[in-house]
Amino acid sequence: MQPDNNGKEQPILALIQQIKDGSLDPGTIGKDMRQQCVEVFLGEGYTVASIAQVFQTCEKTIRRDIDDIRERNAITPDICLAKKTIGEMVTYARIHRDYLMRLARVKDASISEKSQAEYLAARVGLELIGKMQTLGYLPSKPQTIVGDIFHHVDGKISDLDELTKEIIDIEKMADEDGKVDESIKKDLSQMKIVLGKIRSSEEKKPEEASNEDTGK
Repeated sequence: MQPDNNGKEQPILALIQQIKDGSLDPGTIGKDMRQQCVEVFLGEGYTVASIAQVFQTCEKTIRRDIDDIRERNAITPDICLAKKTIGEMVTYARIHRDYLMRLARVKDASISEKSQAEYLAARVGLELIGKMQTLGYLPSKPQTIVGDIFHHVDGKISDLDELTKEIIDIEKMADEDGKVDESIKKDLSQMKIVLGKIRSSEEKKPEEASNEDTGK
């Protein structure tokens, strides 16, 4: 914050607004405050040249400010930070998925909008599970992938049948509407293939167990 004429501190955004409307001379701002402003401008998509123009200074000064900002924001590998970041990623992914599922249940939505919302909800779950597998938080098993996408399915044949039926229903809605992107239809088909493979592996388990019991 920057002290105003009365000695009170002002929020950065209020300071930036004063700079933009010309009520504050940017040349009177100290280096630390300028860098805080520069960080906000970068977040708003300003270029180095445009920021330099705002502060009536050279681009070299702004680049030095950016280097200082990067140095200040630098982080080192830390297991606690990794856990917090991954936890945040999972939380937001679930929020986005749940929001998409709610959109798919909106009464006034078209068939196309509902089917695409269902599809995108599944995609969010799929990408989340894939990322968690890459990070080593989940095993690389298709049962795990599909299970987490579709609300914690436990791998039973009845659950897999229900999932397949859901995908077929989405495909049917998409075909009836005729406005769903071909890439979405392709992904739905791939999901059915994965479910089919999982179903086959689940069906083999009782047979394998029986062979072990009989010594075959």
